Order: sequence, then structure tokens, then C-alpha cells
Amino acid sequence: MIRRLRFRMTFLVIAVLVVVSVGIVLAIHLSTQRNIAAQAENSLSALAEKNGNPGRGEMSKPDDDGKKPDDDGKKKHESEKSWPKDKGQPPEIRNGRDAAAAELGNSYSITLNEDGTVASWSSERTDLYSDGQIAEMVEAVLAEGKESGRIGTQFYRKTNKNDETKVLVLDARLDYLSAESTLRSVILVTAAACVLLSLLAWLLIRRMVRPVEEAFVRQKQFVSDASHELKTPLAVISANAEVLEQEIGQNEYLGYIRSEVRRTDSLVRNLLTLARLDRQEKGIEMKPFDLSHALLDVVLPFESTVYEAGKILEYDIPDGIECNGNEEMIKQLAVILLSNALKYSDEGGQIRISLNARGKQREIRVFNTGNPIAPEDQEKIFDRFWRADPAHGSETGGHGLGLAIARSIVDTHHGKISVESKEGKGTTFTVTLNA
Repeated sequence: MIRRLRFRMTFLVIAVLVVVSVGIVLAIHLSTQRNIAAQAENSLSALAEKNGNPGRGEMSKPDDDGKKPDDDGKKKHESEKSWPKDKGQPPEIRNGRDAAAAELGNSYSITLNEDGTVASWSSERTDLYSDGQIAEMVEAVLAEGKESGRIGTQFYRKTNKNDETKVLVLDARLDYLSAESTLRSVILVTAAACVLLSLLAWLLIRRMVRPVEEAFVRQKQFVSDASHELKTPLAVISANAEVLEQEIGQNEYLGYIRSEVRRTDSLVRNLLTLARLDRQEKGIEMKPFDLSHALLDVVLPFESTVYEAGKILEYDIPDGIECNGNEEMIKQLAVILLSNALKYSDEGGQIRISLNARGKQREIRVFNTGNPIAPEDQEKIFDRFWRADPAHGSETGGHGLGLAIARSIVDTHHGKISVESKEGKGTTFTVTLNA
């Protein structure tokens, strides 16, 4: 139980850390994306006010021979005007790293003909684009049919001034690559922080739970010691009651004494069982056994008890289904579930137990008709000394320990136990064990 509590607390803390970390990373990412978009819109607005002039270099539509006229009537490519030949390549693209940086961001303006074809285009960095790339961009913009938007990492805006249609484009590759690099760094830092905080949380939870664990161990030891101590006086009281009955004959008050002794003795045995299961003693032997045979050993003698109570018992237990565990404890589990079904089924009601093999799992189901268990009580019924009212009232004669023992047995076998109860559909307890 303490291990389960520690695990749940640690899992909860780690889950909160992960959710918060993911939220922070997403917030940073979305904020960066919005900032890039806002900056792009502001830049496009500034370009529009300048009538789409990026500020340096211009590419006009080529002549038939593929060259462009300069002011002196000579044919030169615009990129040659951007950087003198005698100085070699521009400094931005002299090596691989600088070349990559040079291609990350730029803006350009495209003037369109009336039919939507490219009349001319200009850019601060004409060496980064070709006429084919410009034509593809225009086709994509016209296909979208919007006045402004984004295609990949490029933001565009269409303007129409003085009967001249232009497409202004801002290439934000540099900003997006920078944002991706920042995002990777944030993810790495956040992941490292999560791991460190999770480790600290695990250590703190261990320290916090330690006093509870010690108190729980002392409580279990007290229950075990008290149960052992009660066995002796109960045996003495029972023996003296028998002697008195032999001397004075049957007596109403002696009957009360013996009845309460039997009831208290049952409680003590249940407490000892719980104490033994809580400790999960190494002496509990686990080995393969015939689960079908073990259940039939419990069900067949139980038929007469059910018949005397005026109820119906049905069972569906196929032969040859084996399971790994403690046979006696599984038999006790079956007795508890069947006794519980008999206790809380309605008059003339029906009780049914079934066994199924599902792959490597074994499923035991115990069903009974009768009043349903309220949804808010379905988890509490496995708590010790808990009984619902009126369905699980004191008139049933129990102590509220049976289902607690059942759950401890299932936990010892690393299985699961659950209950489903609905009005008009009865109550079903389902136990799942590993083969």
C-alpha cells in the first residue's frame, strides 16, 4: 500500500511537471511564431509604403539575348553590379557557413503583367533567387487567390498602385531557422529540468512518506499482535462456556456468549489473515495449479448453502484452466466472493460464478442479483471495516473485512479486482489474474 501511494504521488508530480513543461515549450513556440508573423507583416507594410522597393539592386525582364541593359547601354547581369568582380564573391557566401546564412532571409518585389505573368522583379539579394523561383512564387500566390498570406517561410502581399500590380514577398527563413534552433535548446533545457525535478520529487516524496510508512508498519504489527493475544482469552471463554453448559445445561445467556465468541474469533482470524497478507511473507508459496479444480472445490459444497437460502447457484467453469499462485488463497478468495453474493442477493435471487481464460490472463466473475451498490460506494467497499447502509448493514453479520481480504489476496497475486453494479442488472465482481 505504501509503495502504491509513493508511486502514485511520484507519478502525479512527474505528470504535472511534464504538462507544465510542454505548456511552456508550446507557449514559447507559439509566441515566436506570432512574433515572426507580426514582424513580417510590419516589414511588408514598410515595403508597401516604399512602393515595393527593397532598397538595393533590381532585376528587369531580360532581353532576347538573356542580358540586361545598364545605364551606359551595356549588357550586365544585376548580380555583377551588386558586388565588384575584382573583389571576388560577396563576403556573405565565401564559405559554407556564411553561404548558408546568406540564403536564410531576404525580401523581393515582383511586378506583374495584366495576364499575371512576371514583368520584372527586384531584390536586395538578387543572387539568391532565379527567374524560375520567382515565377513559381507568383503561381503559388495567384493560386491561393488572397491579397496576403504565407507560403512556406515566405510572407506575401499584393498591392495595386498607379495601375501597377506588385507582389511583395518577405522570405523569413532566417527567422524560422533561428526559432527552430531556439526551440531545440528550450526543449533540451526543459527536458533536463524535468528529469532533475522528477528525481528531487522522488527523493522528497520518499522522505515525506517515510513517517506514514513507519506508522503503517506499527499499525500492522499492532493488529497482528493484538489478534494473537485475543486468541487465548477467546479460547478460554469458549472452553468455560462449554463447562458451564455441561454443569447447568443449555442456557440462553451461555448461547449469547458462545455466539459472540464465534463472531469475535472470526474477526480475529480475518485480522490475522490481513496482517499476513500485508506483510506479504516470503512463506507464501506461488506455483502453478489447476484453477478450474480449485474453484469447483469451493462451488460444489457451496450449492447446499445456497439451496437452503432459497436461492439459485449457477457456474460455468471449464476444465483444465491453470494459474500460477497460491491455491489456498485463491480458494479463500472464491469463498469470500460467493459468501458476499449470497449475503447481498435478493430473496430467491440468482448467483453465478464463471471462469475464462483470456490469453495469459484468467478471469473469475461472480454475479448476483439484488440491490445495486451505489456508484460512490463501489471503491469504498474494498476498504477495511467499511459497510454501506442499508445494503451492507450490520444485519448481514459481517465485519466489513471480507472484500478487504479479497483485494489483498488479489494484490498479492499482482492481479486486479473490480465491481460493476447497476439497477436491474445486478452486481458483478471481476478478478483478473496472470497465468
